[in-house]
Amino acid sequence: MTRIVQVFIAVFSLQFLLISDATISFAQVDPTKALIGTWEGQIEITGNSGRTLTINSVKAKGDGEWVARGRFAIAGMESKEETGGQAMSVLSKDNDVFVEFVSGGNKNPVKLKLVGENKLESTINMVLPGGRSGDRRIKFEKVAPKAGDVK
Repeated sequence: MTRIVQVFIAVFSLQFLLISDATISFAQVDPTKALIGTWEGQIEITGNSGRTLTINSVKAKGDGEWVARGRFAIAGMESKEETGGQAMSVLSKDNDVFVEFVSGGNKNPVKLKLVGENKLESTINMVLPGGRSGDRRIKFEKVAPKAGDVK
């Protein structure tokens, strides 16, 4: 009888581990699907604070690393080109996905974190008039494609 109990516990433990591993695997976000699209947002600055981030492609680079290509622009000044744009680093760490790139002539570093399925949030270190720099909050929300954007 003891042998039967040991086998039962061993089989139960194995099933538990397999189910736990599958649950963790399914909880991970696939950046190649989650990031592609148009993201509209705001920087906490005075003046024209609207920004658009368009990610056209995301390709694997290594374990937990990808390279995205897209454009970051002031809202209303976006390019309609489908390809090209700047390279962006995409990293996965502790089940979080980060998008990193530099923007503008001042090379302002941007590091965004994917929050939920359709939000990117973080800070942008901006060089302000007079040469000062400061961190400003930046938030994006993914927008549904417009009828003319779908191919």
